[in-house]
Amino acid sequence: MRRLALLALAICPIAFADDPPPVEMGALARGFALPALGRTEVLPGGGLKLRLYLNDTNEYVARSNDAETILIDGEVTQLSYDLHYGITDHWEAGLFVPVLSQGGGILDSIIQGWHNFWGLPNGGREDVPKNAYHYQYTRNGQQLLNVDQGSVTFGDIRLGTGYQIADHLVARAMLQLPTGDASHLSGSGAFGGAAWLDGGLPLHGFFHWLTLYGSAGYSYTGSGDVLPELQKHGLPFGAAGLGVRFTPDWDAKLQVYIHAAPYKGSELGALDHVAAPLTLSTSYRISKLTSVSLGFQEKASVFASPDFGVFLGVSLN
Repeated sequence: MRRLALLALAICPIAFADDPPPVEMGALARGFALPALGRTEVLPGGGLKLRLYLNDTNEYVARSNDAETILIDGEVTQLSYDLHYGITDHWEAGLFVPVLSQGGGILDSIIQGWHNFWGLPNGGREDVPKNAYHYQYTRNGQQLLNVDQGSVTFGDIRLGTGYQIADHLVARAMLQLPTGDASHLSGSGAFGGAAWLDGGLPLHGFFHWLTLYGSAGYSYTGSGDVLPELQKHGLPFGAAGLGVRFTPDWDAKLQVYIHAAPYKGSELGALDHVAAPLTLSTSYRISKLTSVSLGFQEKASVFASPDFGVFLGVSLN
């Protein structure tokens, strides 16, 4: 019922998705200040854009060694409002507000079939009960994490700004507020911030329908309440993407997002591996001001990124 309620809310506003696709981090990385990447322009002065995304992301990892055991098994539906306003022709401000519904979910069987079809690893999820919700980590016999109750909560609200320093090049910064609940893994309970560059390279001539873009930056998150003994504070991150415009109203994007491992002192891939979620999306402009988008996310780094995600986006500007 929680997921149906979020879906009903998502249908009410209108949305527009001419930006690179959203990226959903795993629950243990959600509290870190890792922004969406790839917006290579700012809005003109007085411009306003409202975006709404509905994401559903599923993850499963079960691994152990002589000292550690980790179980990551859950699904999250996130409804997010993303507002941008052009303060001047070169400077904009933004607000991002997420609402998360976490639980066992509905995608387990679909993901197993998807992975089997493409010959991808299921990571052992075929051997455990479907649609379960449990996040647990034990180290040297001490249980450091144990969350097994679903929830509907706000995530961490983000305040952002961007300055156009050249054509197709924007410097950006973000402040992340600890509005999420660490006990439900919807945040870490700590303030965070990030600074980065978004740059694009539109191609010309025969390849005018292609655009390359890339981003790079650094994030800092204060001491939080999710595995604080292992948490890193500073994380480098980046992204690379390819945009393809089929018609003036229809395009598609492929993006890989990379961030450093958010934890230290562990030998388990879910905590100490670089994460690299891969996202493919398409968007279509249905009117002068309105577009819709659809996409999915797959892990490119086994055990360090969510297994699978789908999203629907709409926007008005």
